[in-house]
Amino acid sequence: MPPRFTSSFILAFVIASLIAAQAQADALERLKVERLRAVHRDIATFKSQWRDTPRPEPYRDFRANLHVHSAFSHDSRGKIEDIVAAAKTVGTQVLMFTEHPADSYDFFTDGHQGTREGVLLIPGAEMKGFLVFPKLSLKGLDGGMPQEFADLVRGREGLMFLSHLEERMDWQIQGLTGCEIYNTHADFKDEKKLIEALKNPMWLINSADAFRKYPQEAFSTLLDYPADYLKRWDQLCEKAPHTGVSANDAHQNVGIVVRLVDATVARIESALGEKLLEINAAANPALLPLLKGKKVGDVLFEMRLDRYEFSLRHVSTHLLMKELTQQAVWEALESGRAFVAFDWIADPTGFDFAVVSDSARHETGSQVKFAEGLRLRGQSPLAVEWKLIRNGKPLAITPDTELPASKSTLDKSTTAKPTSSELSGRTFDIGITESGNYRAEAWLRVGGKKVAWVLSNPIYIHE
Repeated sequence: MPPRFTSSFILAFVIASLIAAQAQADALERLKVERLRAVHRDIATFKSQWRDTPRPEPYRDFRANLHVHSAFSHDSRGKIEDIVAAAKTVGTQVLMFTEHPADSYDFFTDGHQGTREGVLLIPGAEMKGFLVFPKLSLKGLDGGMPQEFADLVRGREGLMFLSHLEERMDWQIQGLTGCEIYNTHADFKDEKKLIEALKNPMWLINSADAFRKYPQEAFSTLLDYPADYLKRWDQLCEKAPHTGVSANDAHQNVGIVVRLVDATVARIESALGEKLLEINAAANPALLPLLKGKKVGDVLFEMRLDRYEFSLRHVSTHLLMKELTQQAVWEALESGRAFVAFDWIADPTGFDFAVVSDSARHETGSQVKFAEGLRLRGQSPLAVEWKLIRNGKPLAITPDTELPASKSTLDKSTTAKPTSSELSGRTFDIGITESGNYRAEAWLRVGGKKVAWVLSNPIYIHE
């Protein structure tokens, strides 16, 4: 007879199975119900404070998710219709797939492409340490060292991003489009305290209600400021422009399914359909009610913590484009007209970071010759704490104080380093006194802690 398990054990097993694939910096502390509730309240407050903030023409903001896996990849069972539905739910307009290549298919010719229900699909692969988006099939052409492979893809007009920087901080590849500056899976891997807690069934049982009530907030507990990624990105940008993008690393492969396999026996499967164990459902009072009206093959219970909806909402790369086409995507990513945002916190539409003068405006990613009168200018649909970074170092350090609910920064000219009051609010306007690579970060206080909400790409000011 199959072993008997209580419903509490099953619930604990559910949580352990699906979280054990996604965790990092002290997520354990952030998973407390009172904090999840506070985060939920703050998100509602941001929504009420959000202002429609038109950005200057001619570009519009298009939301994109890079590093997405579907059933083409060995570690996902994601159906394209479900992925597109999730994208539409969270407001994504561009899905850039990065399948794991296999001999059984061509990720480019067989991959998801074209427009489906208003969502632009772009085929690509995660391979050899890169996110690869070619314009032609690479079948049989993936040999050689990393630099040789990068030269091959870029020589055929493909896009190429360094992926999982934590595994290759010393890579120095010439000619890349850019690199990941945040990766959800990487943000999980050093959650030592959470991983230790997963060994305690009582903690898992006590946490179950929180995951059900606050699924997106629970997913967001993985978020830590990607300091190591950003430091390496700044170093790479000093050598050559690198467009920074976010990596969802979305698979929807974390969870369990309890399925009826005969009149009384239920099988517990992983999210990929792999058999984990079987239980006598008819002998378990907690499961017995679930058998009513069910036939062999039916699902009795299902829980997934990394649904595409949660993963795609967590973070995205916003592209500044004139239209929703693949060519426009290529132009935006090649030129660095993009910013990364943690959309689970709030909608960043309207965010802007640019260099302006009396006669011109230069978008994010631009390369501009230094001249008198150049100014850094930013705007946000929410009052934020701005952090300006020049060549990897803070241009100004602001004190750890409560952010104002609504305050605009000073529009006056300044040649000194900006003060805290000038870098708190919906806008800032700062004079540039020297060359360098400048980027901006917008921070919010969420659940009692300051969190990076938006990370811009750099503007390169040269002599």
